[in-house]
Amino acid sequence: MKRPNLLLITTDQQRADHLGLKGLSAIRTPHLDRLGTEGVHFDRAYCASPLCTPSRVSLLTGQWPSRHGAYSIGVTADPFPGPTIPQLLKDSGYATCLIGKAHFVRRDDEAPHFTGQAAPDPAMFREYHGPYAGFETVHTCTGHTTNCKPDMHYRTFLENSGLDYAAWFPHLQGNIDYARTGVWDIPDELQNTAWVAALAEEWIESRKEQERPWFCWVSFEDPHPPFVCPEPWFSAVDVERMPVYEGYRAGEFEGKPAIYQAMFENKTGAYTDGPLVPGIRGPNRERTKDRVALQAALGMIANIDAKVGGILERLAATGQLDDTVILFTSDHGEMNGHHGLWGKGLAAYDDCQKVPLLVWGPAYFPKQGTSGAVVSLVDAACTLLTLAGVDWPQGMQGTDLMPLLRGEVEAVQDATIVECHATEKVYQMTLVTERYKLVVYRDEPDGELYDLAEDPDQYVNRWSDERYFSLRGRLLLQLAQKRMAAEGVVQPRRAFA
Repeated sequence: MKRPNLLLITTDQQRADHLGLKGLSAIRTPHLDRLGTEGVHFDRAYCASPLCTPSRVSLLTGQWPSRHGAYSIGVTADPFPGPTIPQLLKDSGYATCLIGKAHFVRRDDEAPHFTGQAAPDPAMFREYHGPYAGFETVHTCTGHTTNCKPDMHYRTFLENSGLDYAAWFPHLQGNIDYARTGVWDIPDELQNTAWVAALAEEWIESRKEQERPWFCWVSFEDPHPPFVCPEPWFSAVDVERMPVYEGYRAGEFEGKPAIYQAMFENKTGAYTDGPLVPGIRGPNRERTKDRVALQAALGMIANIDAKVGGILERLAATGQLDDTVILFTSDHGEMNGHHGLWGKGLAAYDDCQKVPLLVWGPAYFPKQGTSGAVVSLVDAACTLLTLAGVDWPQGMQGTDLMPLLRGEVEAVQDATIVECHATEKVYQMTLVTERYKLVVYRDEPDGELYDLAEDPDQYVNRWSDERYFSLRGRLLLQLAQKRMAAEGVVQPRRAFA
């Protein structure tokens, strides 16, 4: 069979349940739902880390953060890890392209990392389009909505519009309000989502008469905060149908490690020795603002779904749809006010640890719909390589999902791991099995244990419950063995000594 084109589409900070096929009715997501219903929807997919950079580098390399070294946001792994998936695919004959957000390194390092120059002239990005990290062609950007100083290729795009774009990006004047919510007055056609989608369609068009198969990573920045959304997408949300996530229950963090109460009160200073602990924060004082934030997030997803529809149409119009496998996911989830928390990171809830994962390719595997198998974003890399007929390099840590995609088995692993090494002072690791979730901390005596069948929202921590001590011991052993198995063999043994 012909080697497929591989289209990886990612969003940033999208909850696993923010899809129509998961019952969301406040917006329509027909194109994403199509991918899941005509392909495979992995309903129990977990991120490698509930933080952007580590999870994205895990997608890039097929390694957990503890191996690739980009363990948190604000971190640049040096040396940069490899081999990367686009490099392996390129070496096997694929054309490779990255469009949109990368965030594989510290944000201030992105332009130098792309170009190899300490302080690249912004004008350089009018001509420079790679190579980078195995991608032959690169169109990239940095930041999110109004928390953005347009840079690199997206800056060039805005400059080419001939409009004064500074008013849409208050960060350019130092007026950033990360908690801002509501309508964003940027024209829809100039917002990052439209820019990424248009470039994706151009790439697809450019490949229609080429014989080389291709790998393209289309990386949307939304629905990451600040939660602002351009029209018509903000008003496309049916506010009467928006999901309601239960907020803080009085005393609910008393049975959990102290970091939970500290995050809820925005008092995490004891857990860092430098920049703030990334991710989780407590509720807004204005509860109505939380509903507006959720409306904006859903509007962003509706926008992305429409753009995915355009990409599918371009694939069909150029005769490439039947030769393409599409993998859609997000780097991590978002609390969206559940338990009174917003953001992502050290709160070991499914809200921010689970991600949507849809894999579509009717010519390469049968329609299956929803799968309850426990899988990880770390598994995506080796699965894509298998589809391309490329051998995995030593050191790759994921599990091949092809037996699941082909419908041969109901599970390929009994558990997966989520790492969250947020700062040098706090490191949390989660084991997720079919029924249970175990959370341990490098420097804390107490952890977390949840029965997800009886307590899916993780209110009751069983770590110190004597009735669960035997189970806790078995799960701790399972975590240790899973970690040991993931180490694999990086260098082969070639002699007795």
